Amino acid sequence: MRGDWNFWFYLSMHRECNERLLARAGRMEWAELELSQQKEDIRIKRMADEVSGEVHRMKAFVRLSSLGSGALYGYLKPRHKIGETVCDHFARRNQGMMVLLGNGRESWMSYCRVGRIWREKGNGLGEGLERLKSALQIEDCRHNDAVPDNLDAEGIWQAYYDSQYCPERKNLALYRRHMPRRYQEAAGLRLVQNKMNATLEDFLSKG
Repeated sequence: MRGDWNFWFYLSMHRECNERLLARAGRMEWAELELSQQKEDIRIKRMADEVSGEVHRMKAFVRLSSLGSGALYGYLKPRHKIGETVCDHFARRNQGMMVLLGNGRESWMSYCRVGRIWREKGNGLGEGLERLKSALQIEDCRHNDAVPDNLDAEGIWQAYYDSQYCPERKNLALYRRHMPRRYQEAAGLRLVQNKMNATLEDFLSKG
């Protein structure tokens, strides 16, 4: 049992959560919820687990790109209300860097310094990028002083992800259970499942 697990926190981010469910969950310990056979308690546990799983997957699979030397950005289209939480996670891992995550409809921006978080929600990733570029005085979001202009960083990342496919370990049923297509799309990933296209070494040796 996960006695110290904050299931209420995850439940609150579920897209179908309401005040009644939150109030009920707030009166219970995780051990009680885990053992309960009440229909509503089972639903609460399932909802908290769904959100916890999505947060875990997005932390693992969202890919960040650099925006100049002071910001990072990435694609995120979650099913539940986890954008702020995931964005804060990356901001804490990259203190002193502005982190922007989002999609066509909404975006989240977080900045962490000395353990304190500043955050803001926006209308979309494109709008957020334009605001960041303006604030950082960047003309091209692909610009990064530490990376040569002719280096295809996105291509290298994709070649790396593609190279992780191994026919000998293929278990698509297990893979799809832990990483459904909707989560791949939510993190902006294109994972190769049917063949190995290239290795990172092959990619770097071209040209």
